[in-house]
Amino acid sequence: MLCSLLRSLSVDVRAFDSAESYLSAAAGKLDCLIADVELPGMSGIELLRLLRSRGIDDPVIVLGAAEDVRAAVMAMRAGASDFIEKTNVDLGVLARVTNLIARVAL
Repeated sequence: MLCSLLRSLSVDVRAFDSAESYLSAAAGKLDCLIADVELPGMSGIELLRLLRSRGIDDPVIVLGAAEDVRAAVMAMRAGASDFIEKTNVDLGVLARVTNLIARVAL
């Protein structure tokens, strides 16, 4: 569903089934990465920390449960551009991705 929403913005979307598959794909510089807190294997927050430790500063939006305040705080402290509750994914992600892509284009 999220990929379809983003494609409606004419965004080039690539989907990965895990953080490890994303890392092995060597995706290169991205306008924006969206990672779920609950990924199989490495979590979205662990992926974010790894990217930052490697000096990769691509914008990262982390998706998580509305009641998971701890995960939201950890994501923001790790350098996430935003933490969006899964219940608000449609409008929240569209608005934030549009904003991040506009910033990258400048």
